[in-house]
Amino acid sequence: MSLNPVGYVDLDYAGCKDTKRSTEGNIFIVVGGPVSWESKWQEIVALSTVESEYIAFTHATTQALWIAKFFFEVGLTQQIPITIHADNNRSIVNSTTDKHH
Repeated sequence: MSLNPVGYVDLDYAGCKDTKRSTEGNIFIVVGGPVSWESKWQEIVALSTVESEYIAFTHATTQALWIAKFFFEVGLTQQIPITIHADNNRSIVNSTTDKHH
């Protein structure tokens, strides 16, 4: 049986009026249902939306790796790489090119 997890990540940049921390969230869907989700304040105050998005991407990627390892351990196969959808164009461009790094 082949499974194809799909992730989604988003955040509210500097959404906390008191601490200026961003709230991030991610969810992973398998066969039409959620299997993992999280929503929390980021531990640091990011200086830009791109930095904040990278932090959120990092947490979502860590979760995607955990899901892939779990599926492997229980004998399920999934498509690699796991797709993670996001909506911050600058972060997407920075992560798909090696220019300006």
